[in-house]
Amino acid sequence: MNRKKNVSIVLNGQMPDDHVLVNQIIDSGFIIAVDGSANKLIDLGIIPDVIIGDFDSLQAKRIKNVKLIETPDQNKTDFRKTLDWCIEKNILSISIFGISGKSDDHFLANYYTLCDFSEKISWKAFTDFSVISPCTGNREFESFKGQKVSLFCMKGSSTITSKNLEYPLKSYQLKPSDKAVRNIAIADQCEIESTNTILVFQGR
Repeated sequence: MNRKKNVSIVLNGQMPDDHVLVNQIIDSGFIIAVDGSANKLIDLGIIPDVIIGDFDSLQAKRIKNVKLIETPDQNKTDFRKTLDWCIEKNILSISIFGISGKSDDHFLANYYTLCDFSEKISWKAFTDFSVISPCTGNREFESFKGQKVSLFCMKGSSTITSKNLEYPLKSYQLKPSDKAVRNIAIADQCEIESTNTILVFQGR
């Protein structure tokens, strides 16, 4: 597979209502549907390039001329198996849609899965409300003045230092038990340094 293609993964959660995000999926060079998300894509007139999963929620009669990759291993979620497949195919960067909504347990599991893969593949997730990215080490984020920026530590703890946020953080110890550190960007770019992997939610 051409690694330069813009690859989108669509999960079987809440599909975006924002037409900008829907068009982003349509304009992808390669669309991967995770199991039942293929039903929703077809409802929108979008045909995925491949469907991956155990097919327990796929309406098979609606699927024509699409490559199916069955992954029956019940010890892993369909999302985790999809990310494994991407790495196997040397796909290095992905955009993710449908990550939230519908099922609360899947919603939480998806974010833990993304943390596990944050050093294996470059990813960014999109919802109608946020853009979610991982941060380990020092990273700059495109932003805008007044944008909400929230930080979540999913595992262990992390020491956080920030620049260009309204409430600057310096060697702040962020733990999973903390409420999200909600902040506000004060420039067109913000910088976050984290000793462990955290998730950065930026308001859209």
